[in-house]
Amino acid sequence: MSNYIPALIVVAAVCVFGLIATIRIGLNPEDETYNKQARKRFKLLSLLYVIAFVPALIWTVVYYYFF
Repeated sequence: MSNYIPALIVVAAVCVFGLIATIRIGLNPEDETYNKQARKRFKLLSLLYVIAFVPALIWTVVYYYFF
């Protein structure tokens, strides 16, 4: 079971990197045509990250703790 830990660390790092990149782009857009609609999409994307990443992390910890 410990063979999966390095893969989980890599996947978690990629998810965290993607989240940080999304937040940075959303806070400091380089495009001058960035508007309210894009901010709405940024909020939705951030919400999707939270909805996907937090339960995945919890289930991974529960799985390794109990199984």
